[in-house]
Amino acid sequence: MTNKPVPKEPELIACEICLKEIPASASQSAEAHDYVHHFCGIDCYQQWQQQQAQDQED
Repeated sequence: MTNKPVPKEPELIACEICLKEIPASASQSAEAHDYVHHFCGIDCYQQWQQQQAQDQED
């Protein structure tokens, strides 16, 4: 009897901006203020950066 390997589901995380679930291995991350933020792509990352800059100006 042969044991067949069972594929594991990839670990999913939510994008910090759009909340789209993406595999952890495909995410981009940024460290800020002792937290790690995950983004599905450069567009969401840039939007997050703009929000952070506006928050610091206020």
